[in-house]
Amino acid sequence: MKFLSAIGFLTIIPIPSRAVSNEGGQVLYFPLAGFVIGCLLYGLDQLLSLAPYPEVRVVGDVLFLAVISGALHLDGLADTADGVFSHRPREQILQIMKDSRIGVMGVLTLLFCILLKLAGVAGVIHSESLIWLILAPALGRTAQVMGLVFVNHVPSERTLAEQFYQRGRYSLLAFCPLPFAVIFYVDWILAIASLILFIFLLVSLLLFFKNKIGGITGDTLGAATEIMETAFLLIGGMGASIF
Repeated sequence: MKFLSAIGFLTIIPIPSRAVSNEGGQVLYFPLAGFVIGCLLYGLDQLLSLAPYPEVRVVGDVLFLAVISGALHLDGLADTADGVFSHRPREQILQIMKDSRIGVMGVLTLLFCILLKLAGVAGVIHSESLIWLILAPALGRTAQVMGLVFVNHVPSERTLAEQFYQRGRYSLLAFCPLPFAVIFYVDWILAIASLILFIFLLVSLLLFFKNKIGGITGDTLGAATEIMETAFLLIGGMGASIF
């Protein structure tokens, strides 16, 4: 049931009402939910490969990543960009992030994120390293779990699913190594390189957020998810083929 609850929170996939949980343990299954998203993306990509134009395939893949999450993480990315790039004090940054309106920095960040995803997916398809279509969403959701477990939550009146903040519950990290295990199974050098890059990016982001606002919010976790997902699509697009 907790797995279904994780699916229900992270995607627009309908789940039975009895599977909805508010106790926070479903965070454990976020990486698996990322794999589900990735597998659905892979399946869609195979269908779109039949399209007469490759551009349709690329745009369709990126559109799916936005739609499957209800654009939740893209919204967080835009709000985070508006806040942290405003060069305001911490309290004002948080107020800006709560504002439902989007500013120039949010628009620009969304634009560049989508363009980079398009480039990454195009590269993945060209290099035929399609496994990264599965791994990138999984790594993005793995980043969420690590943020929820390791970093302080900054309270906000606009907090979504506050029960998911589980700092110190290290047992919830159990599935976080799974994406790297998949890579390690075939190419241990690439797995180590991916792990190093993942840790570097995630630590840099979390320290940046901690310096700016004192911890994490739902918006910053959404931003971290989008950044991590985009980064590993670009890695795959560079020809880091493991299958």
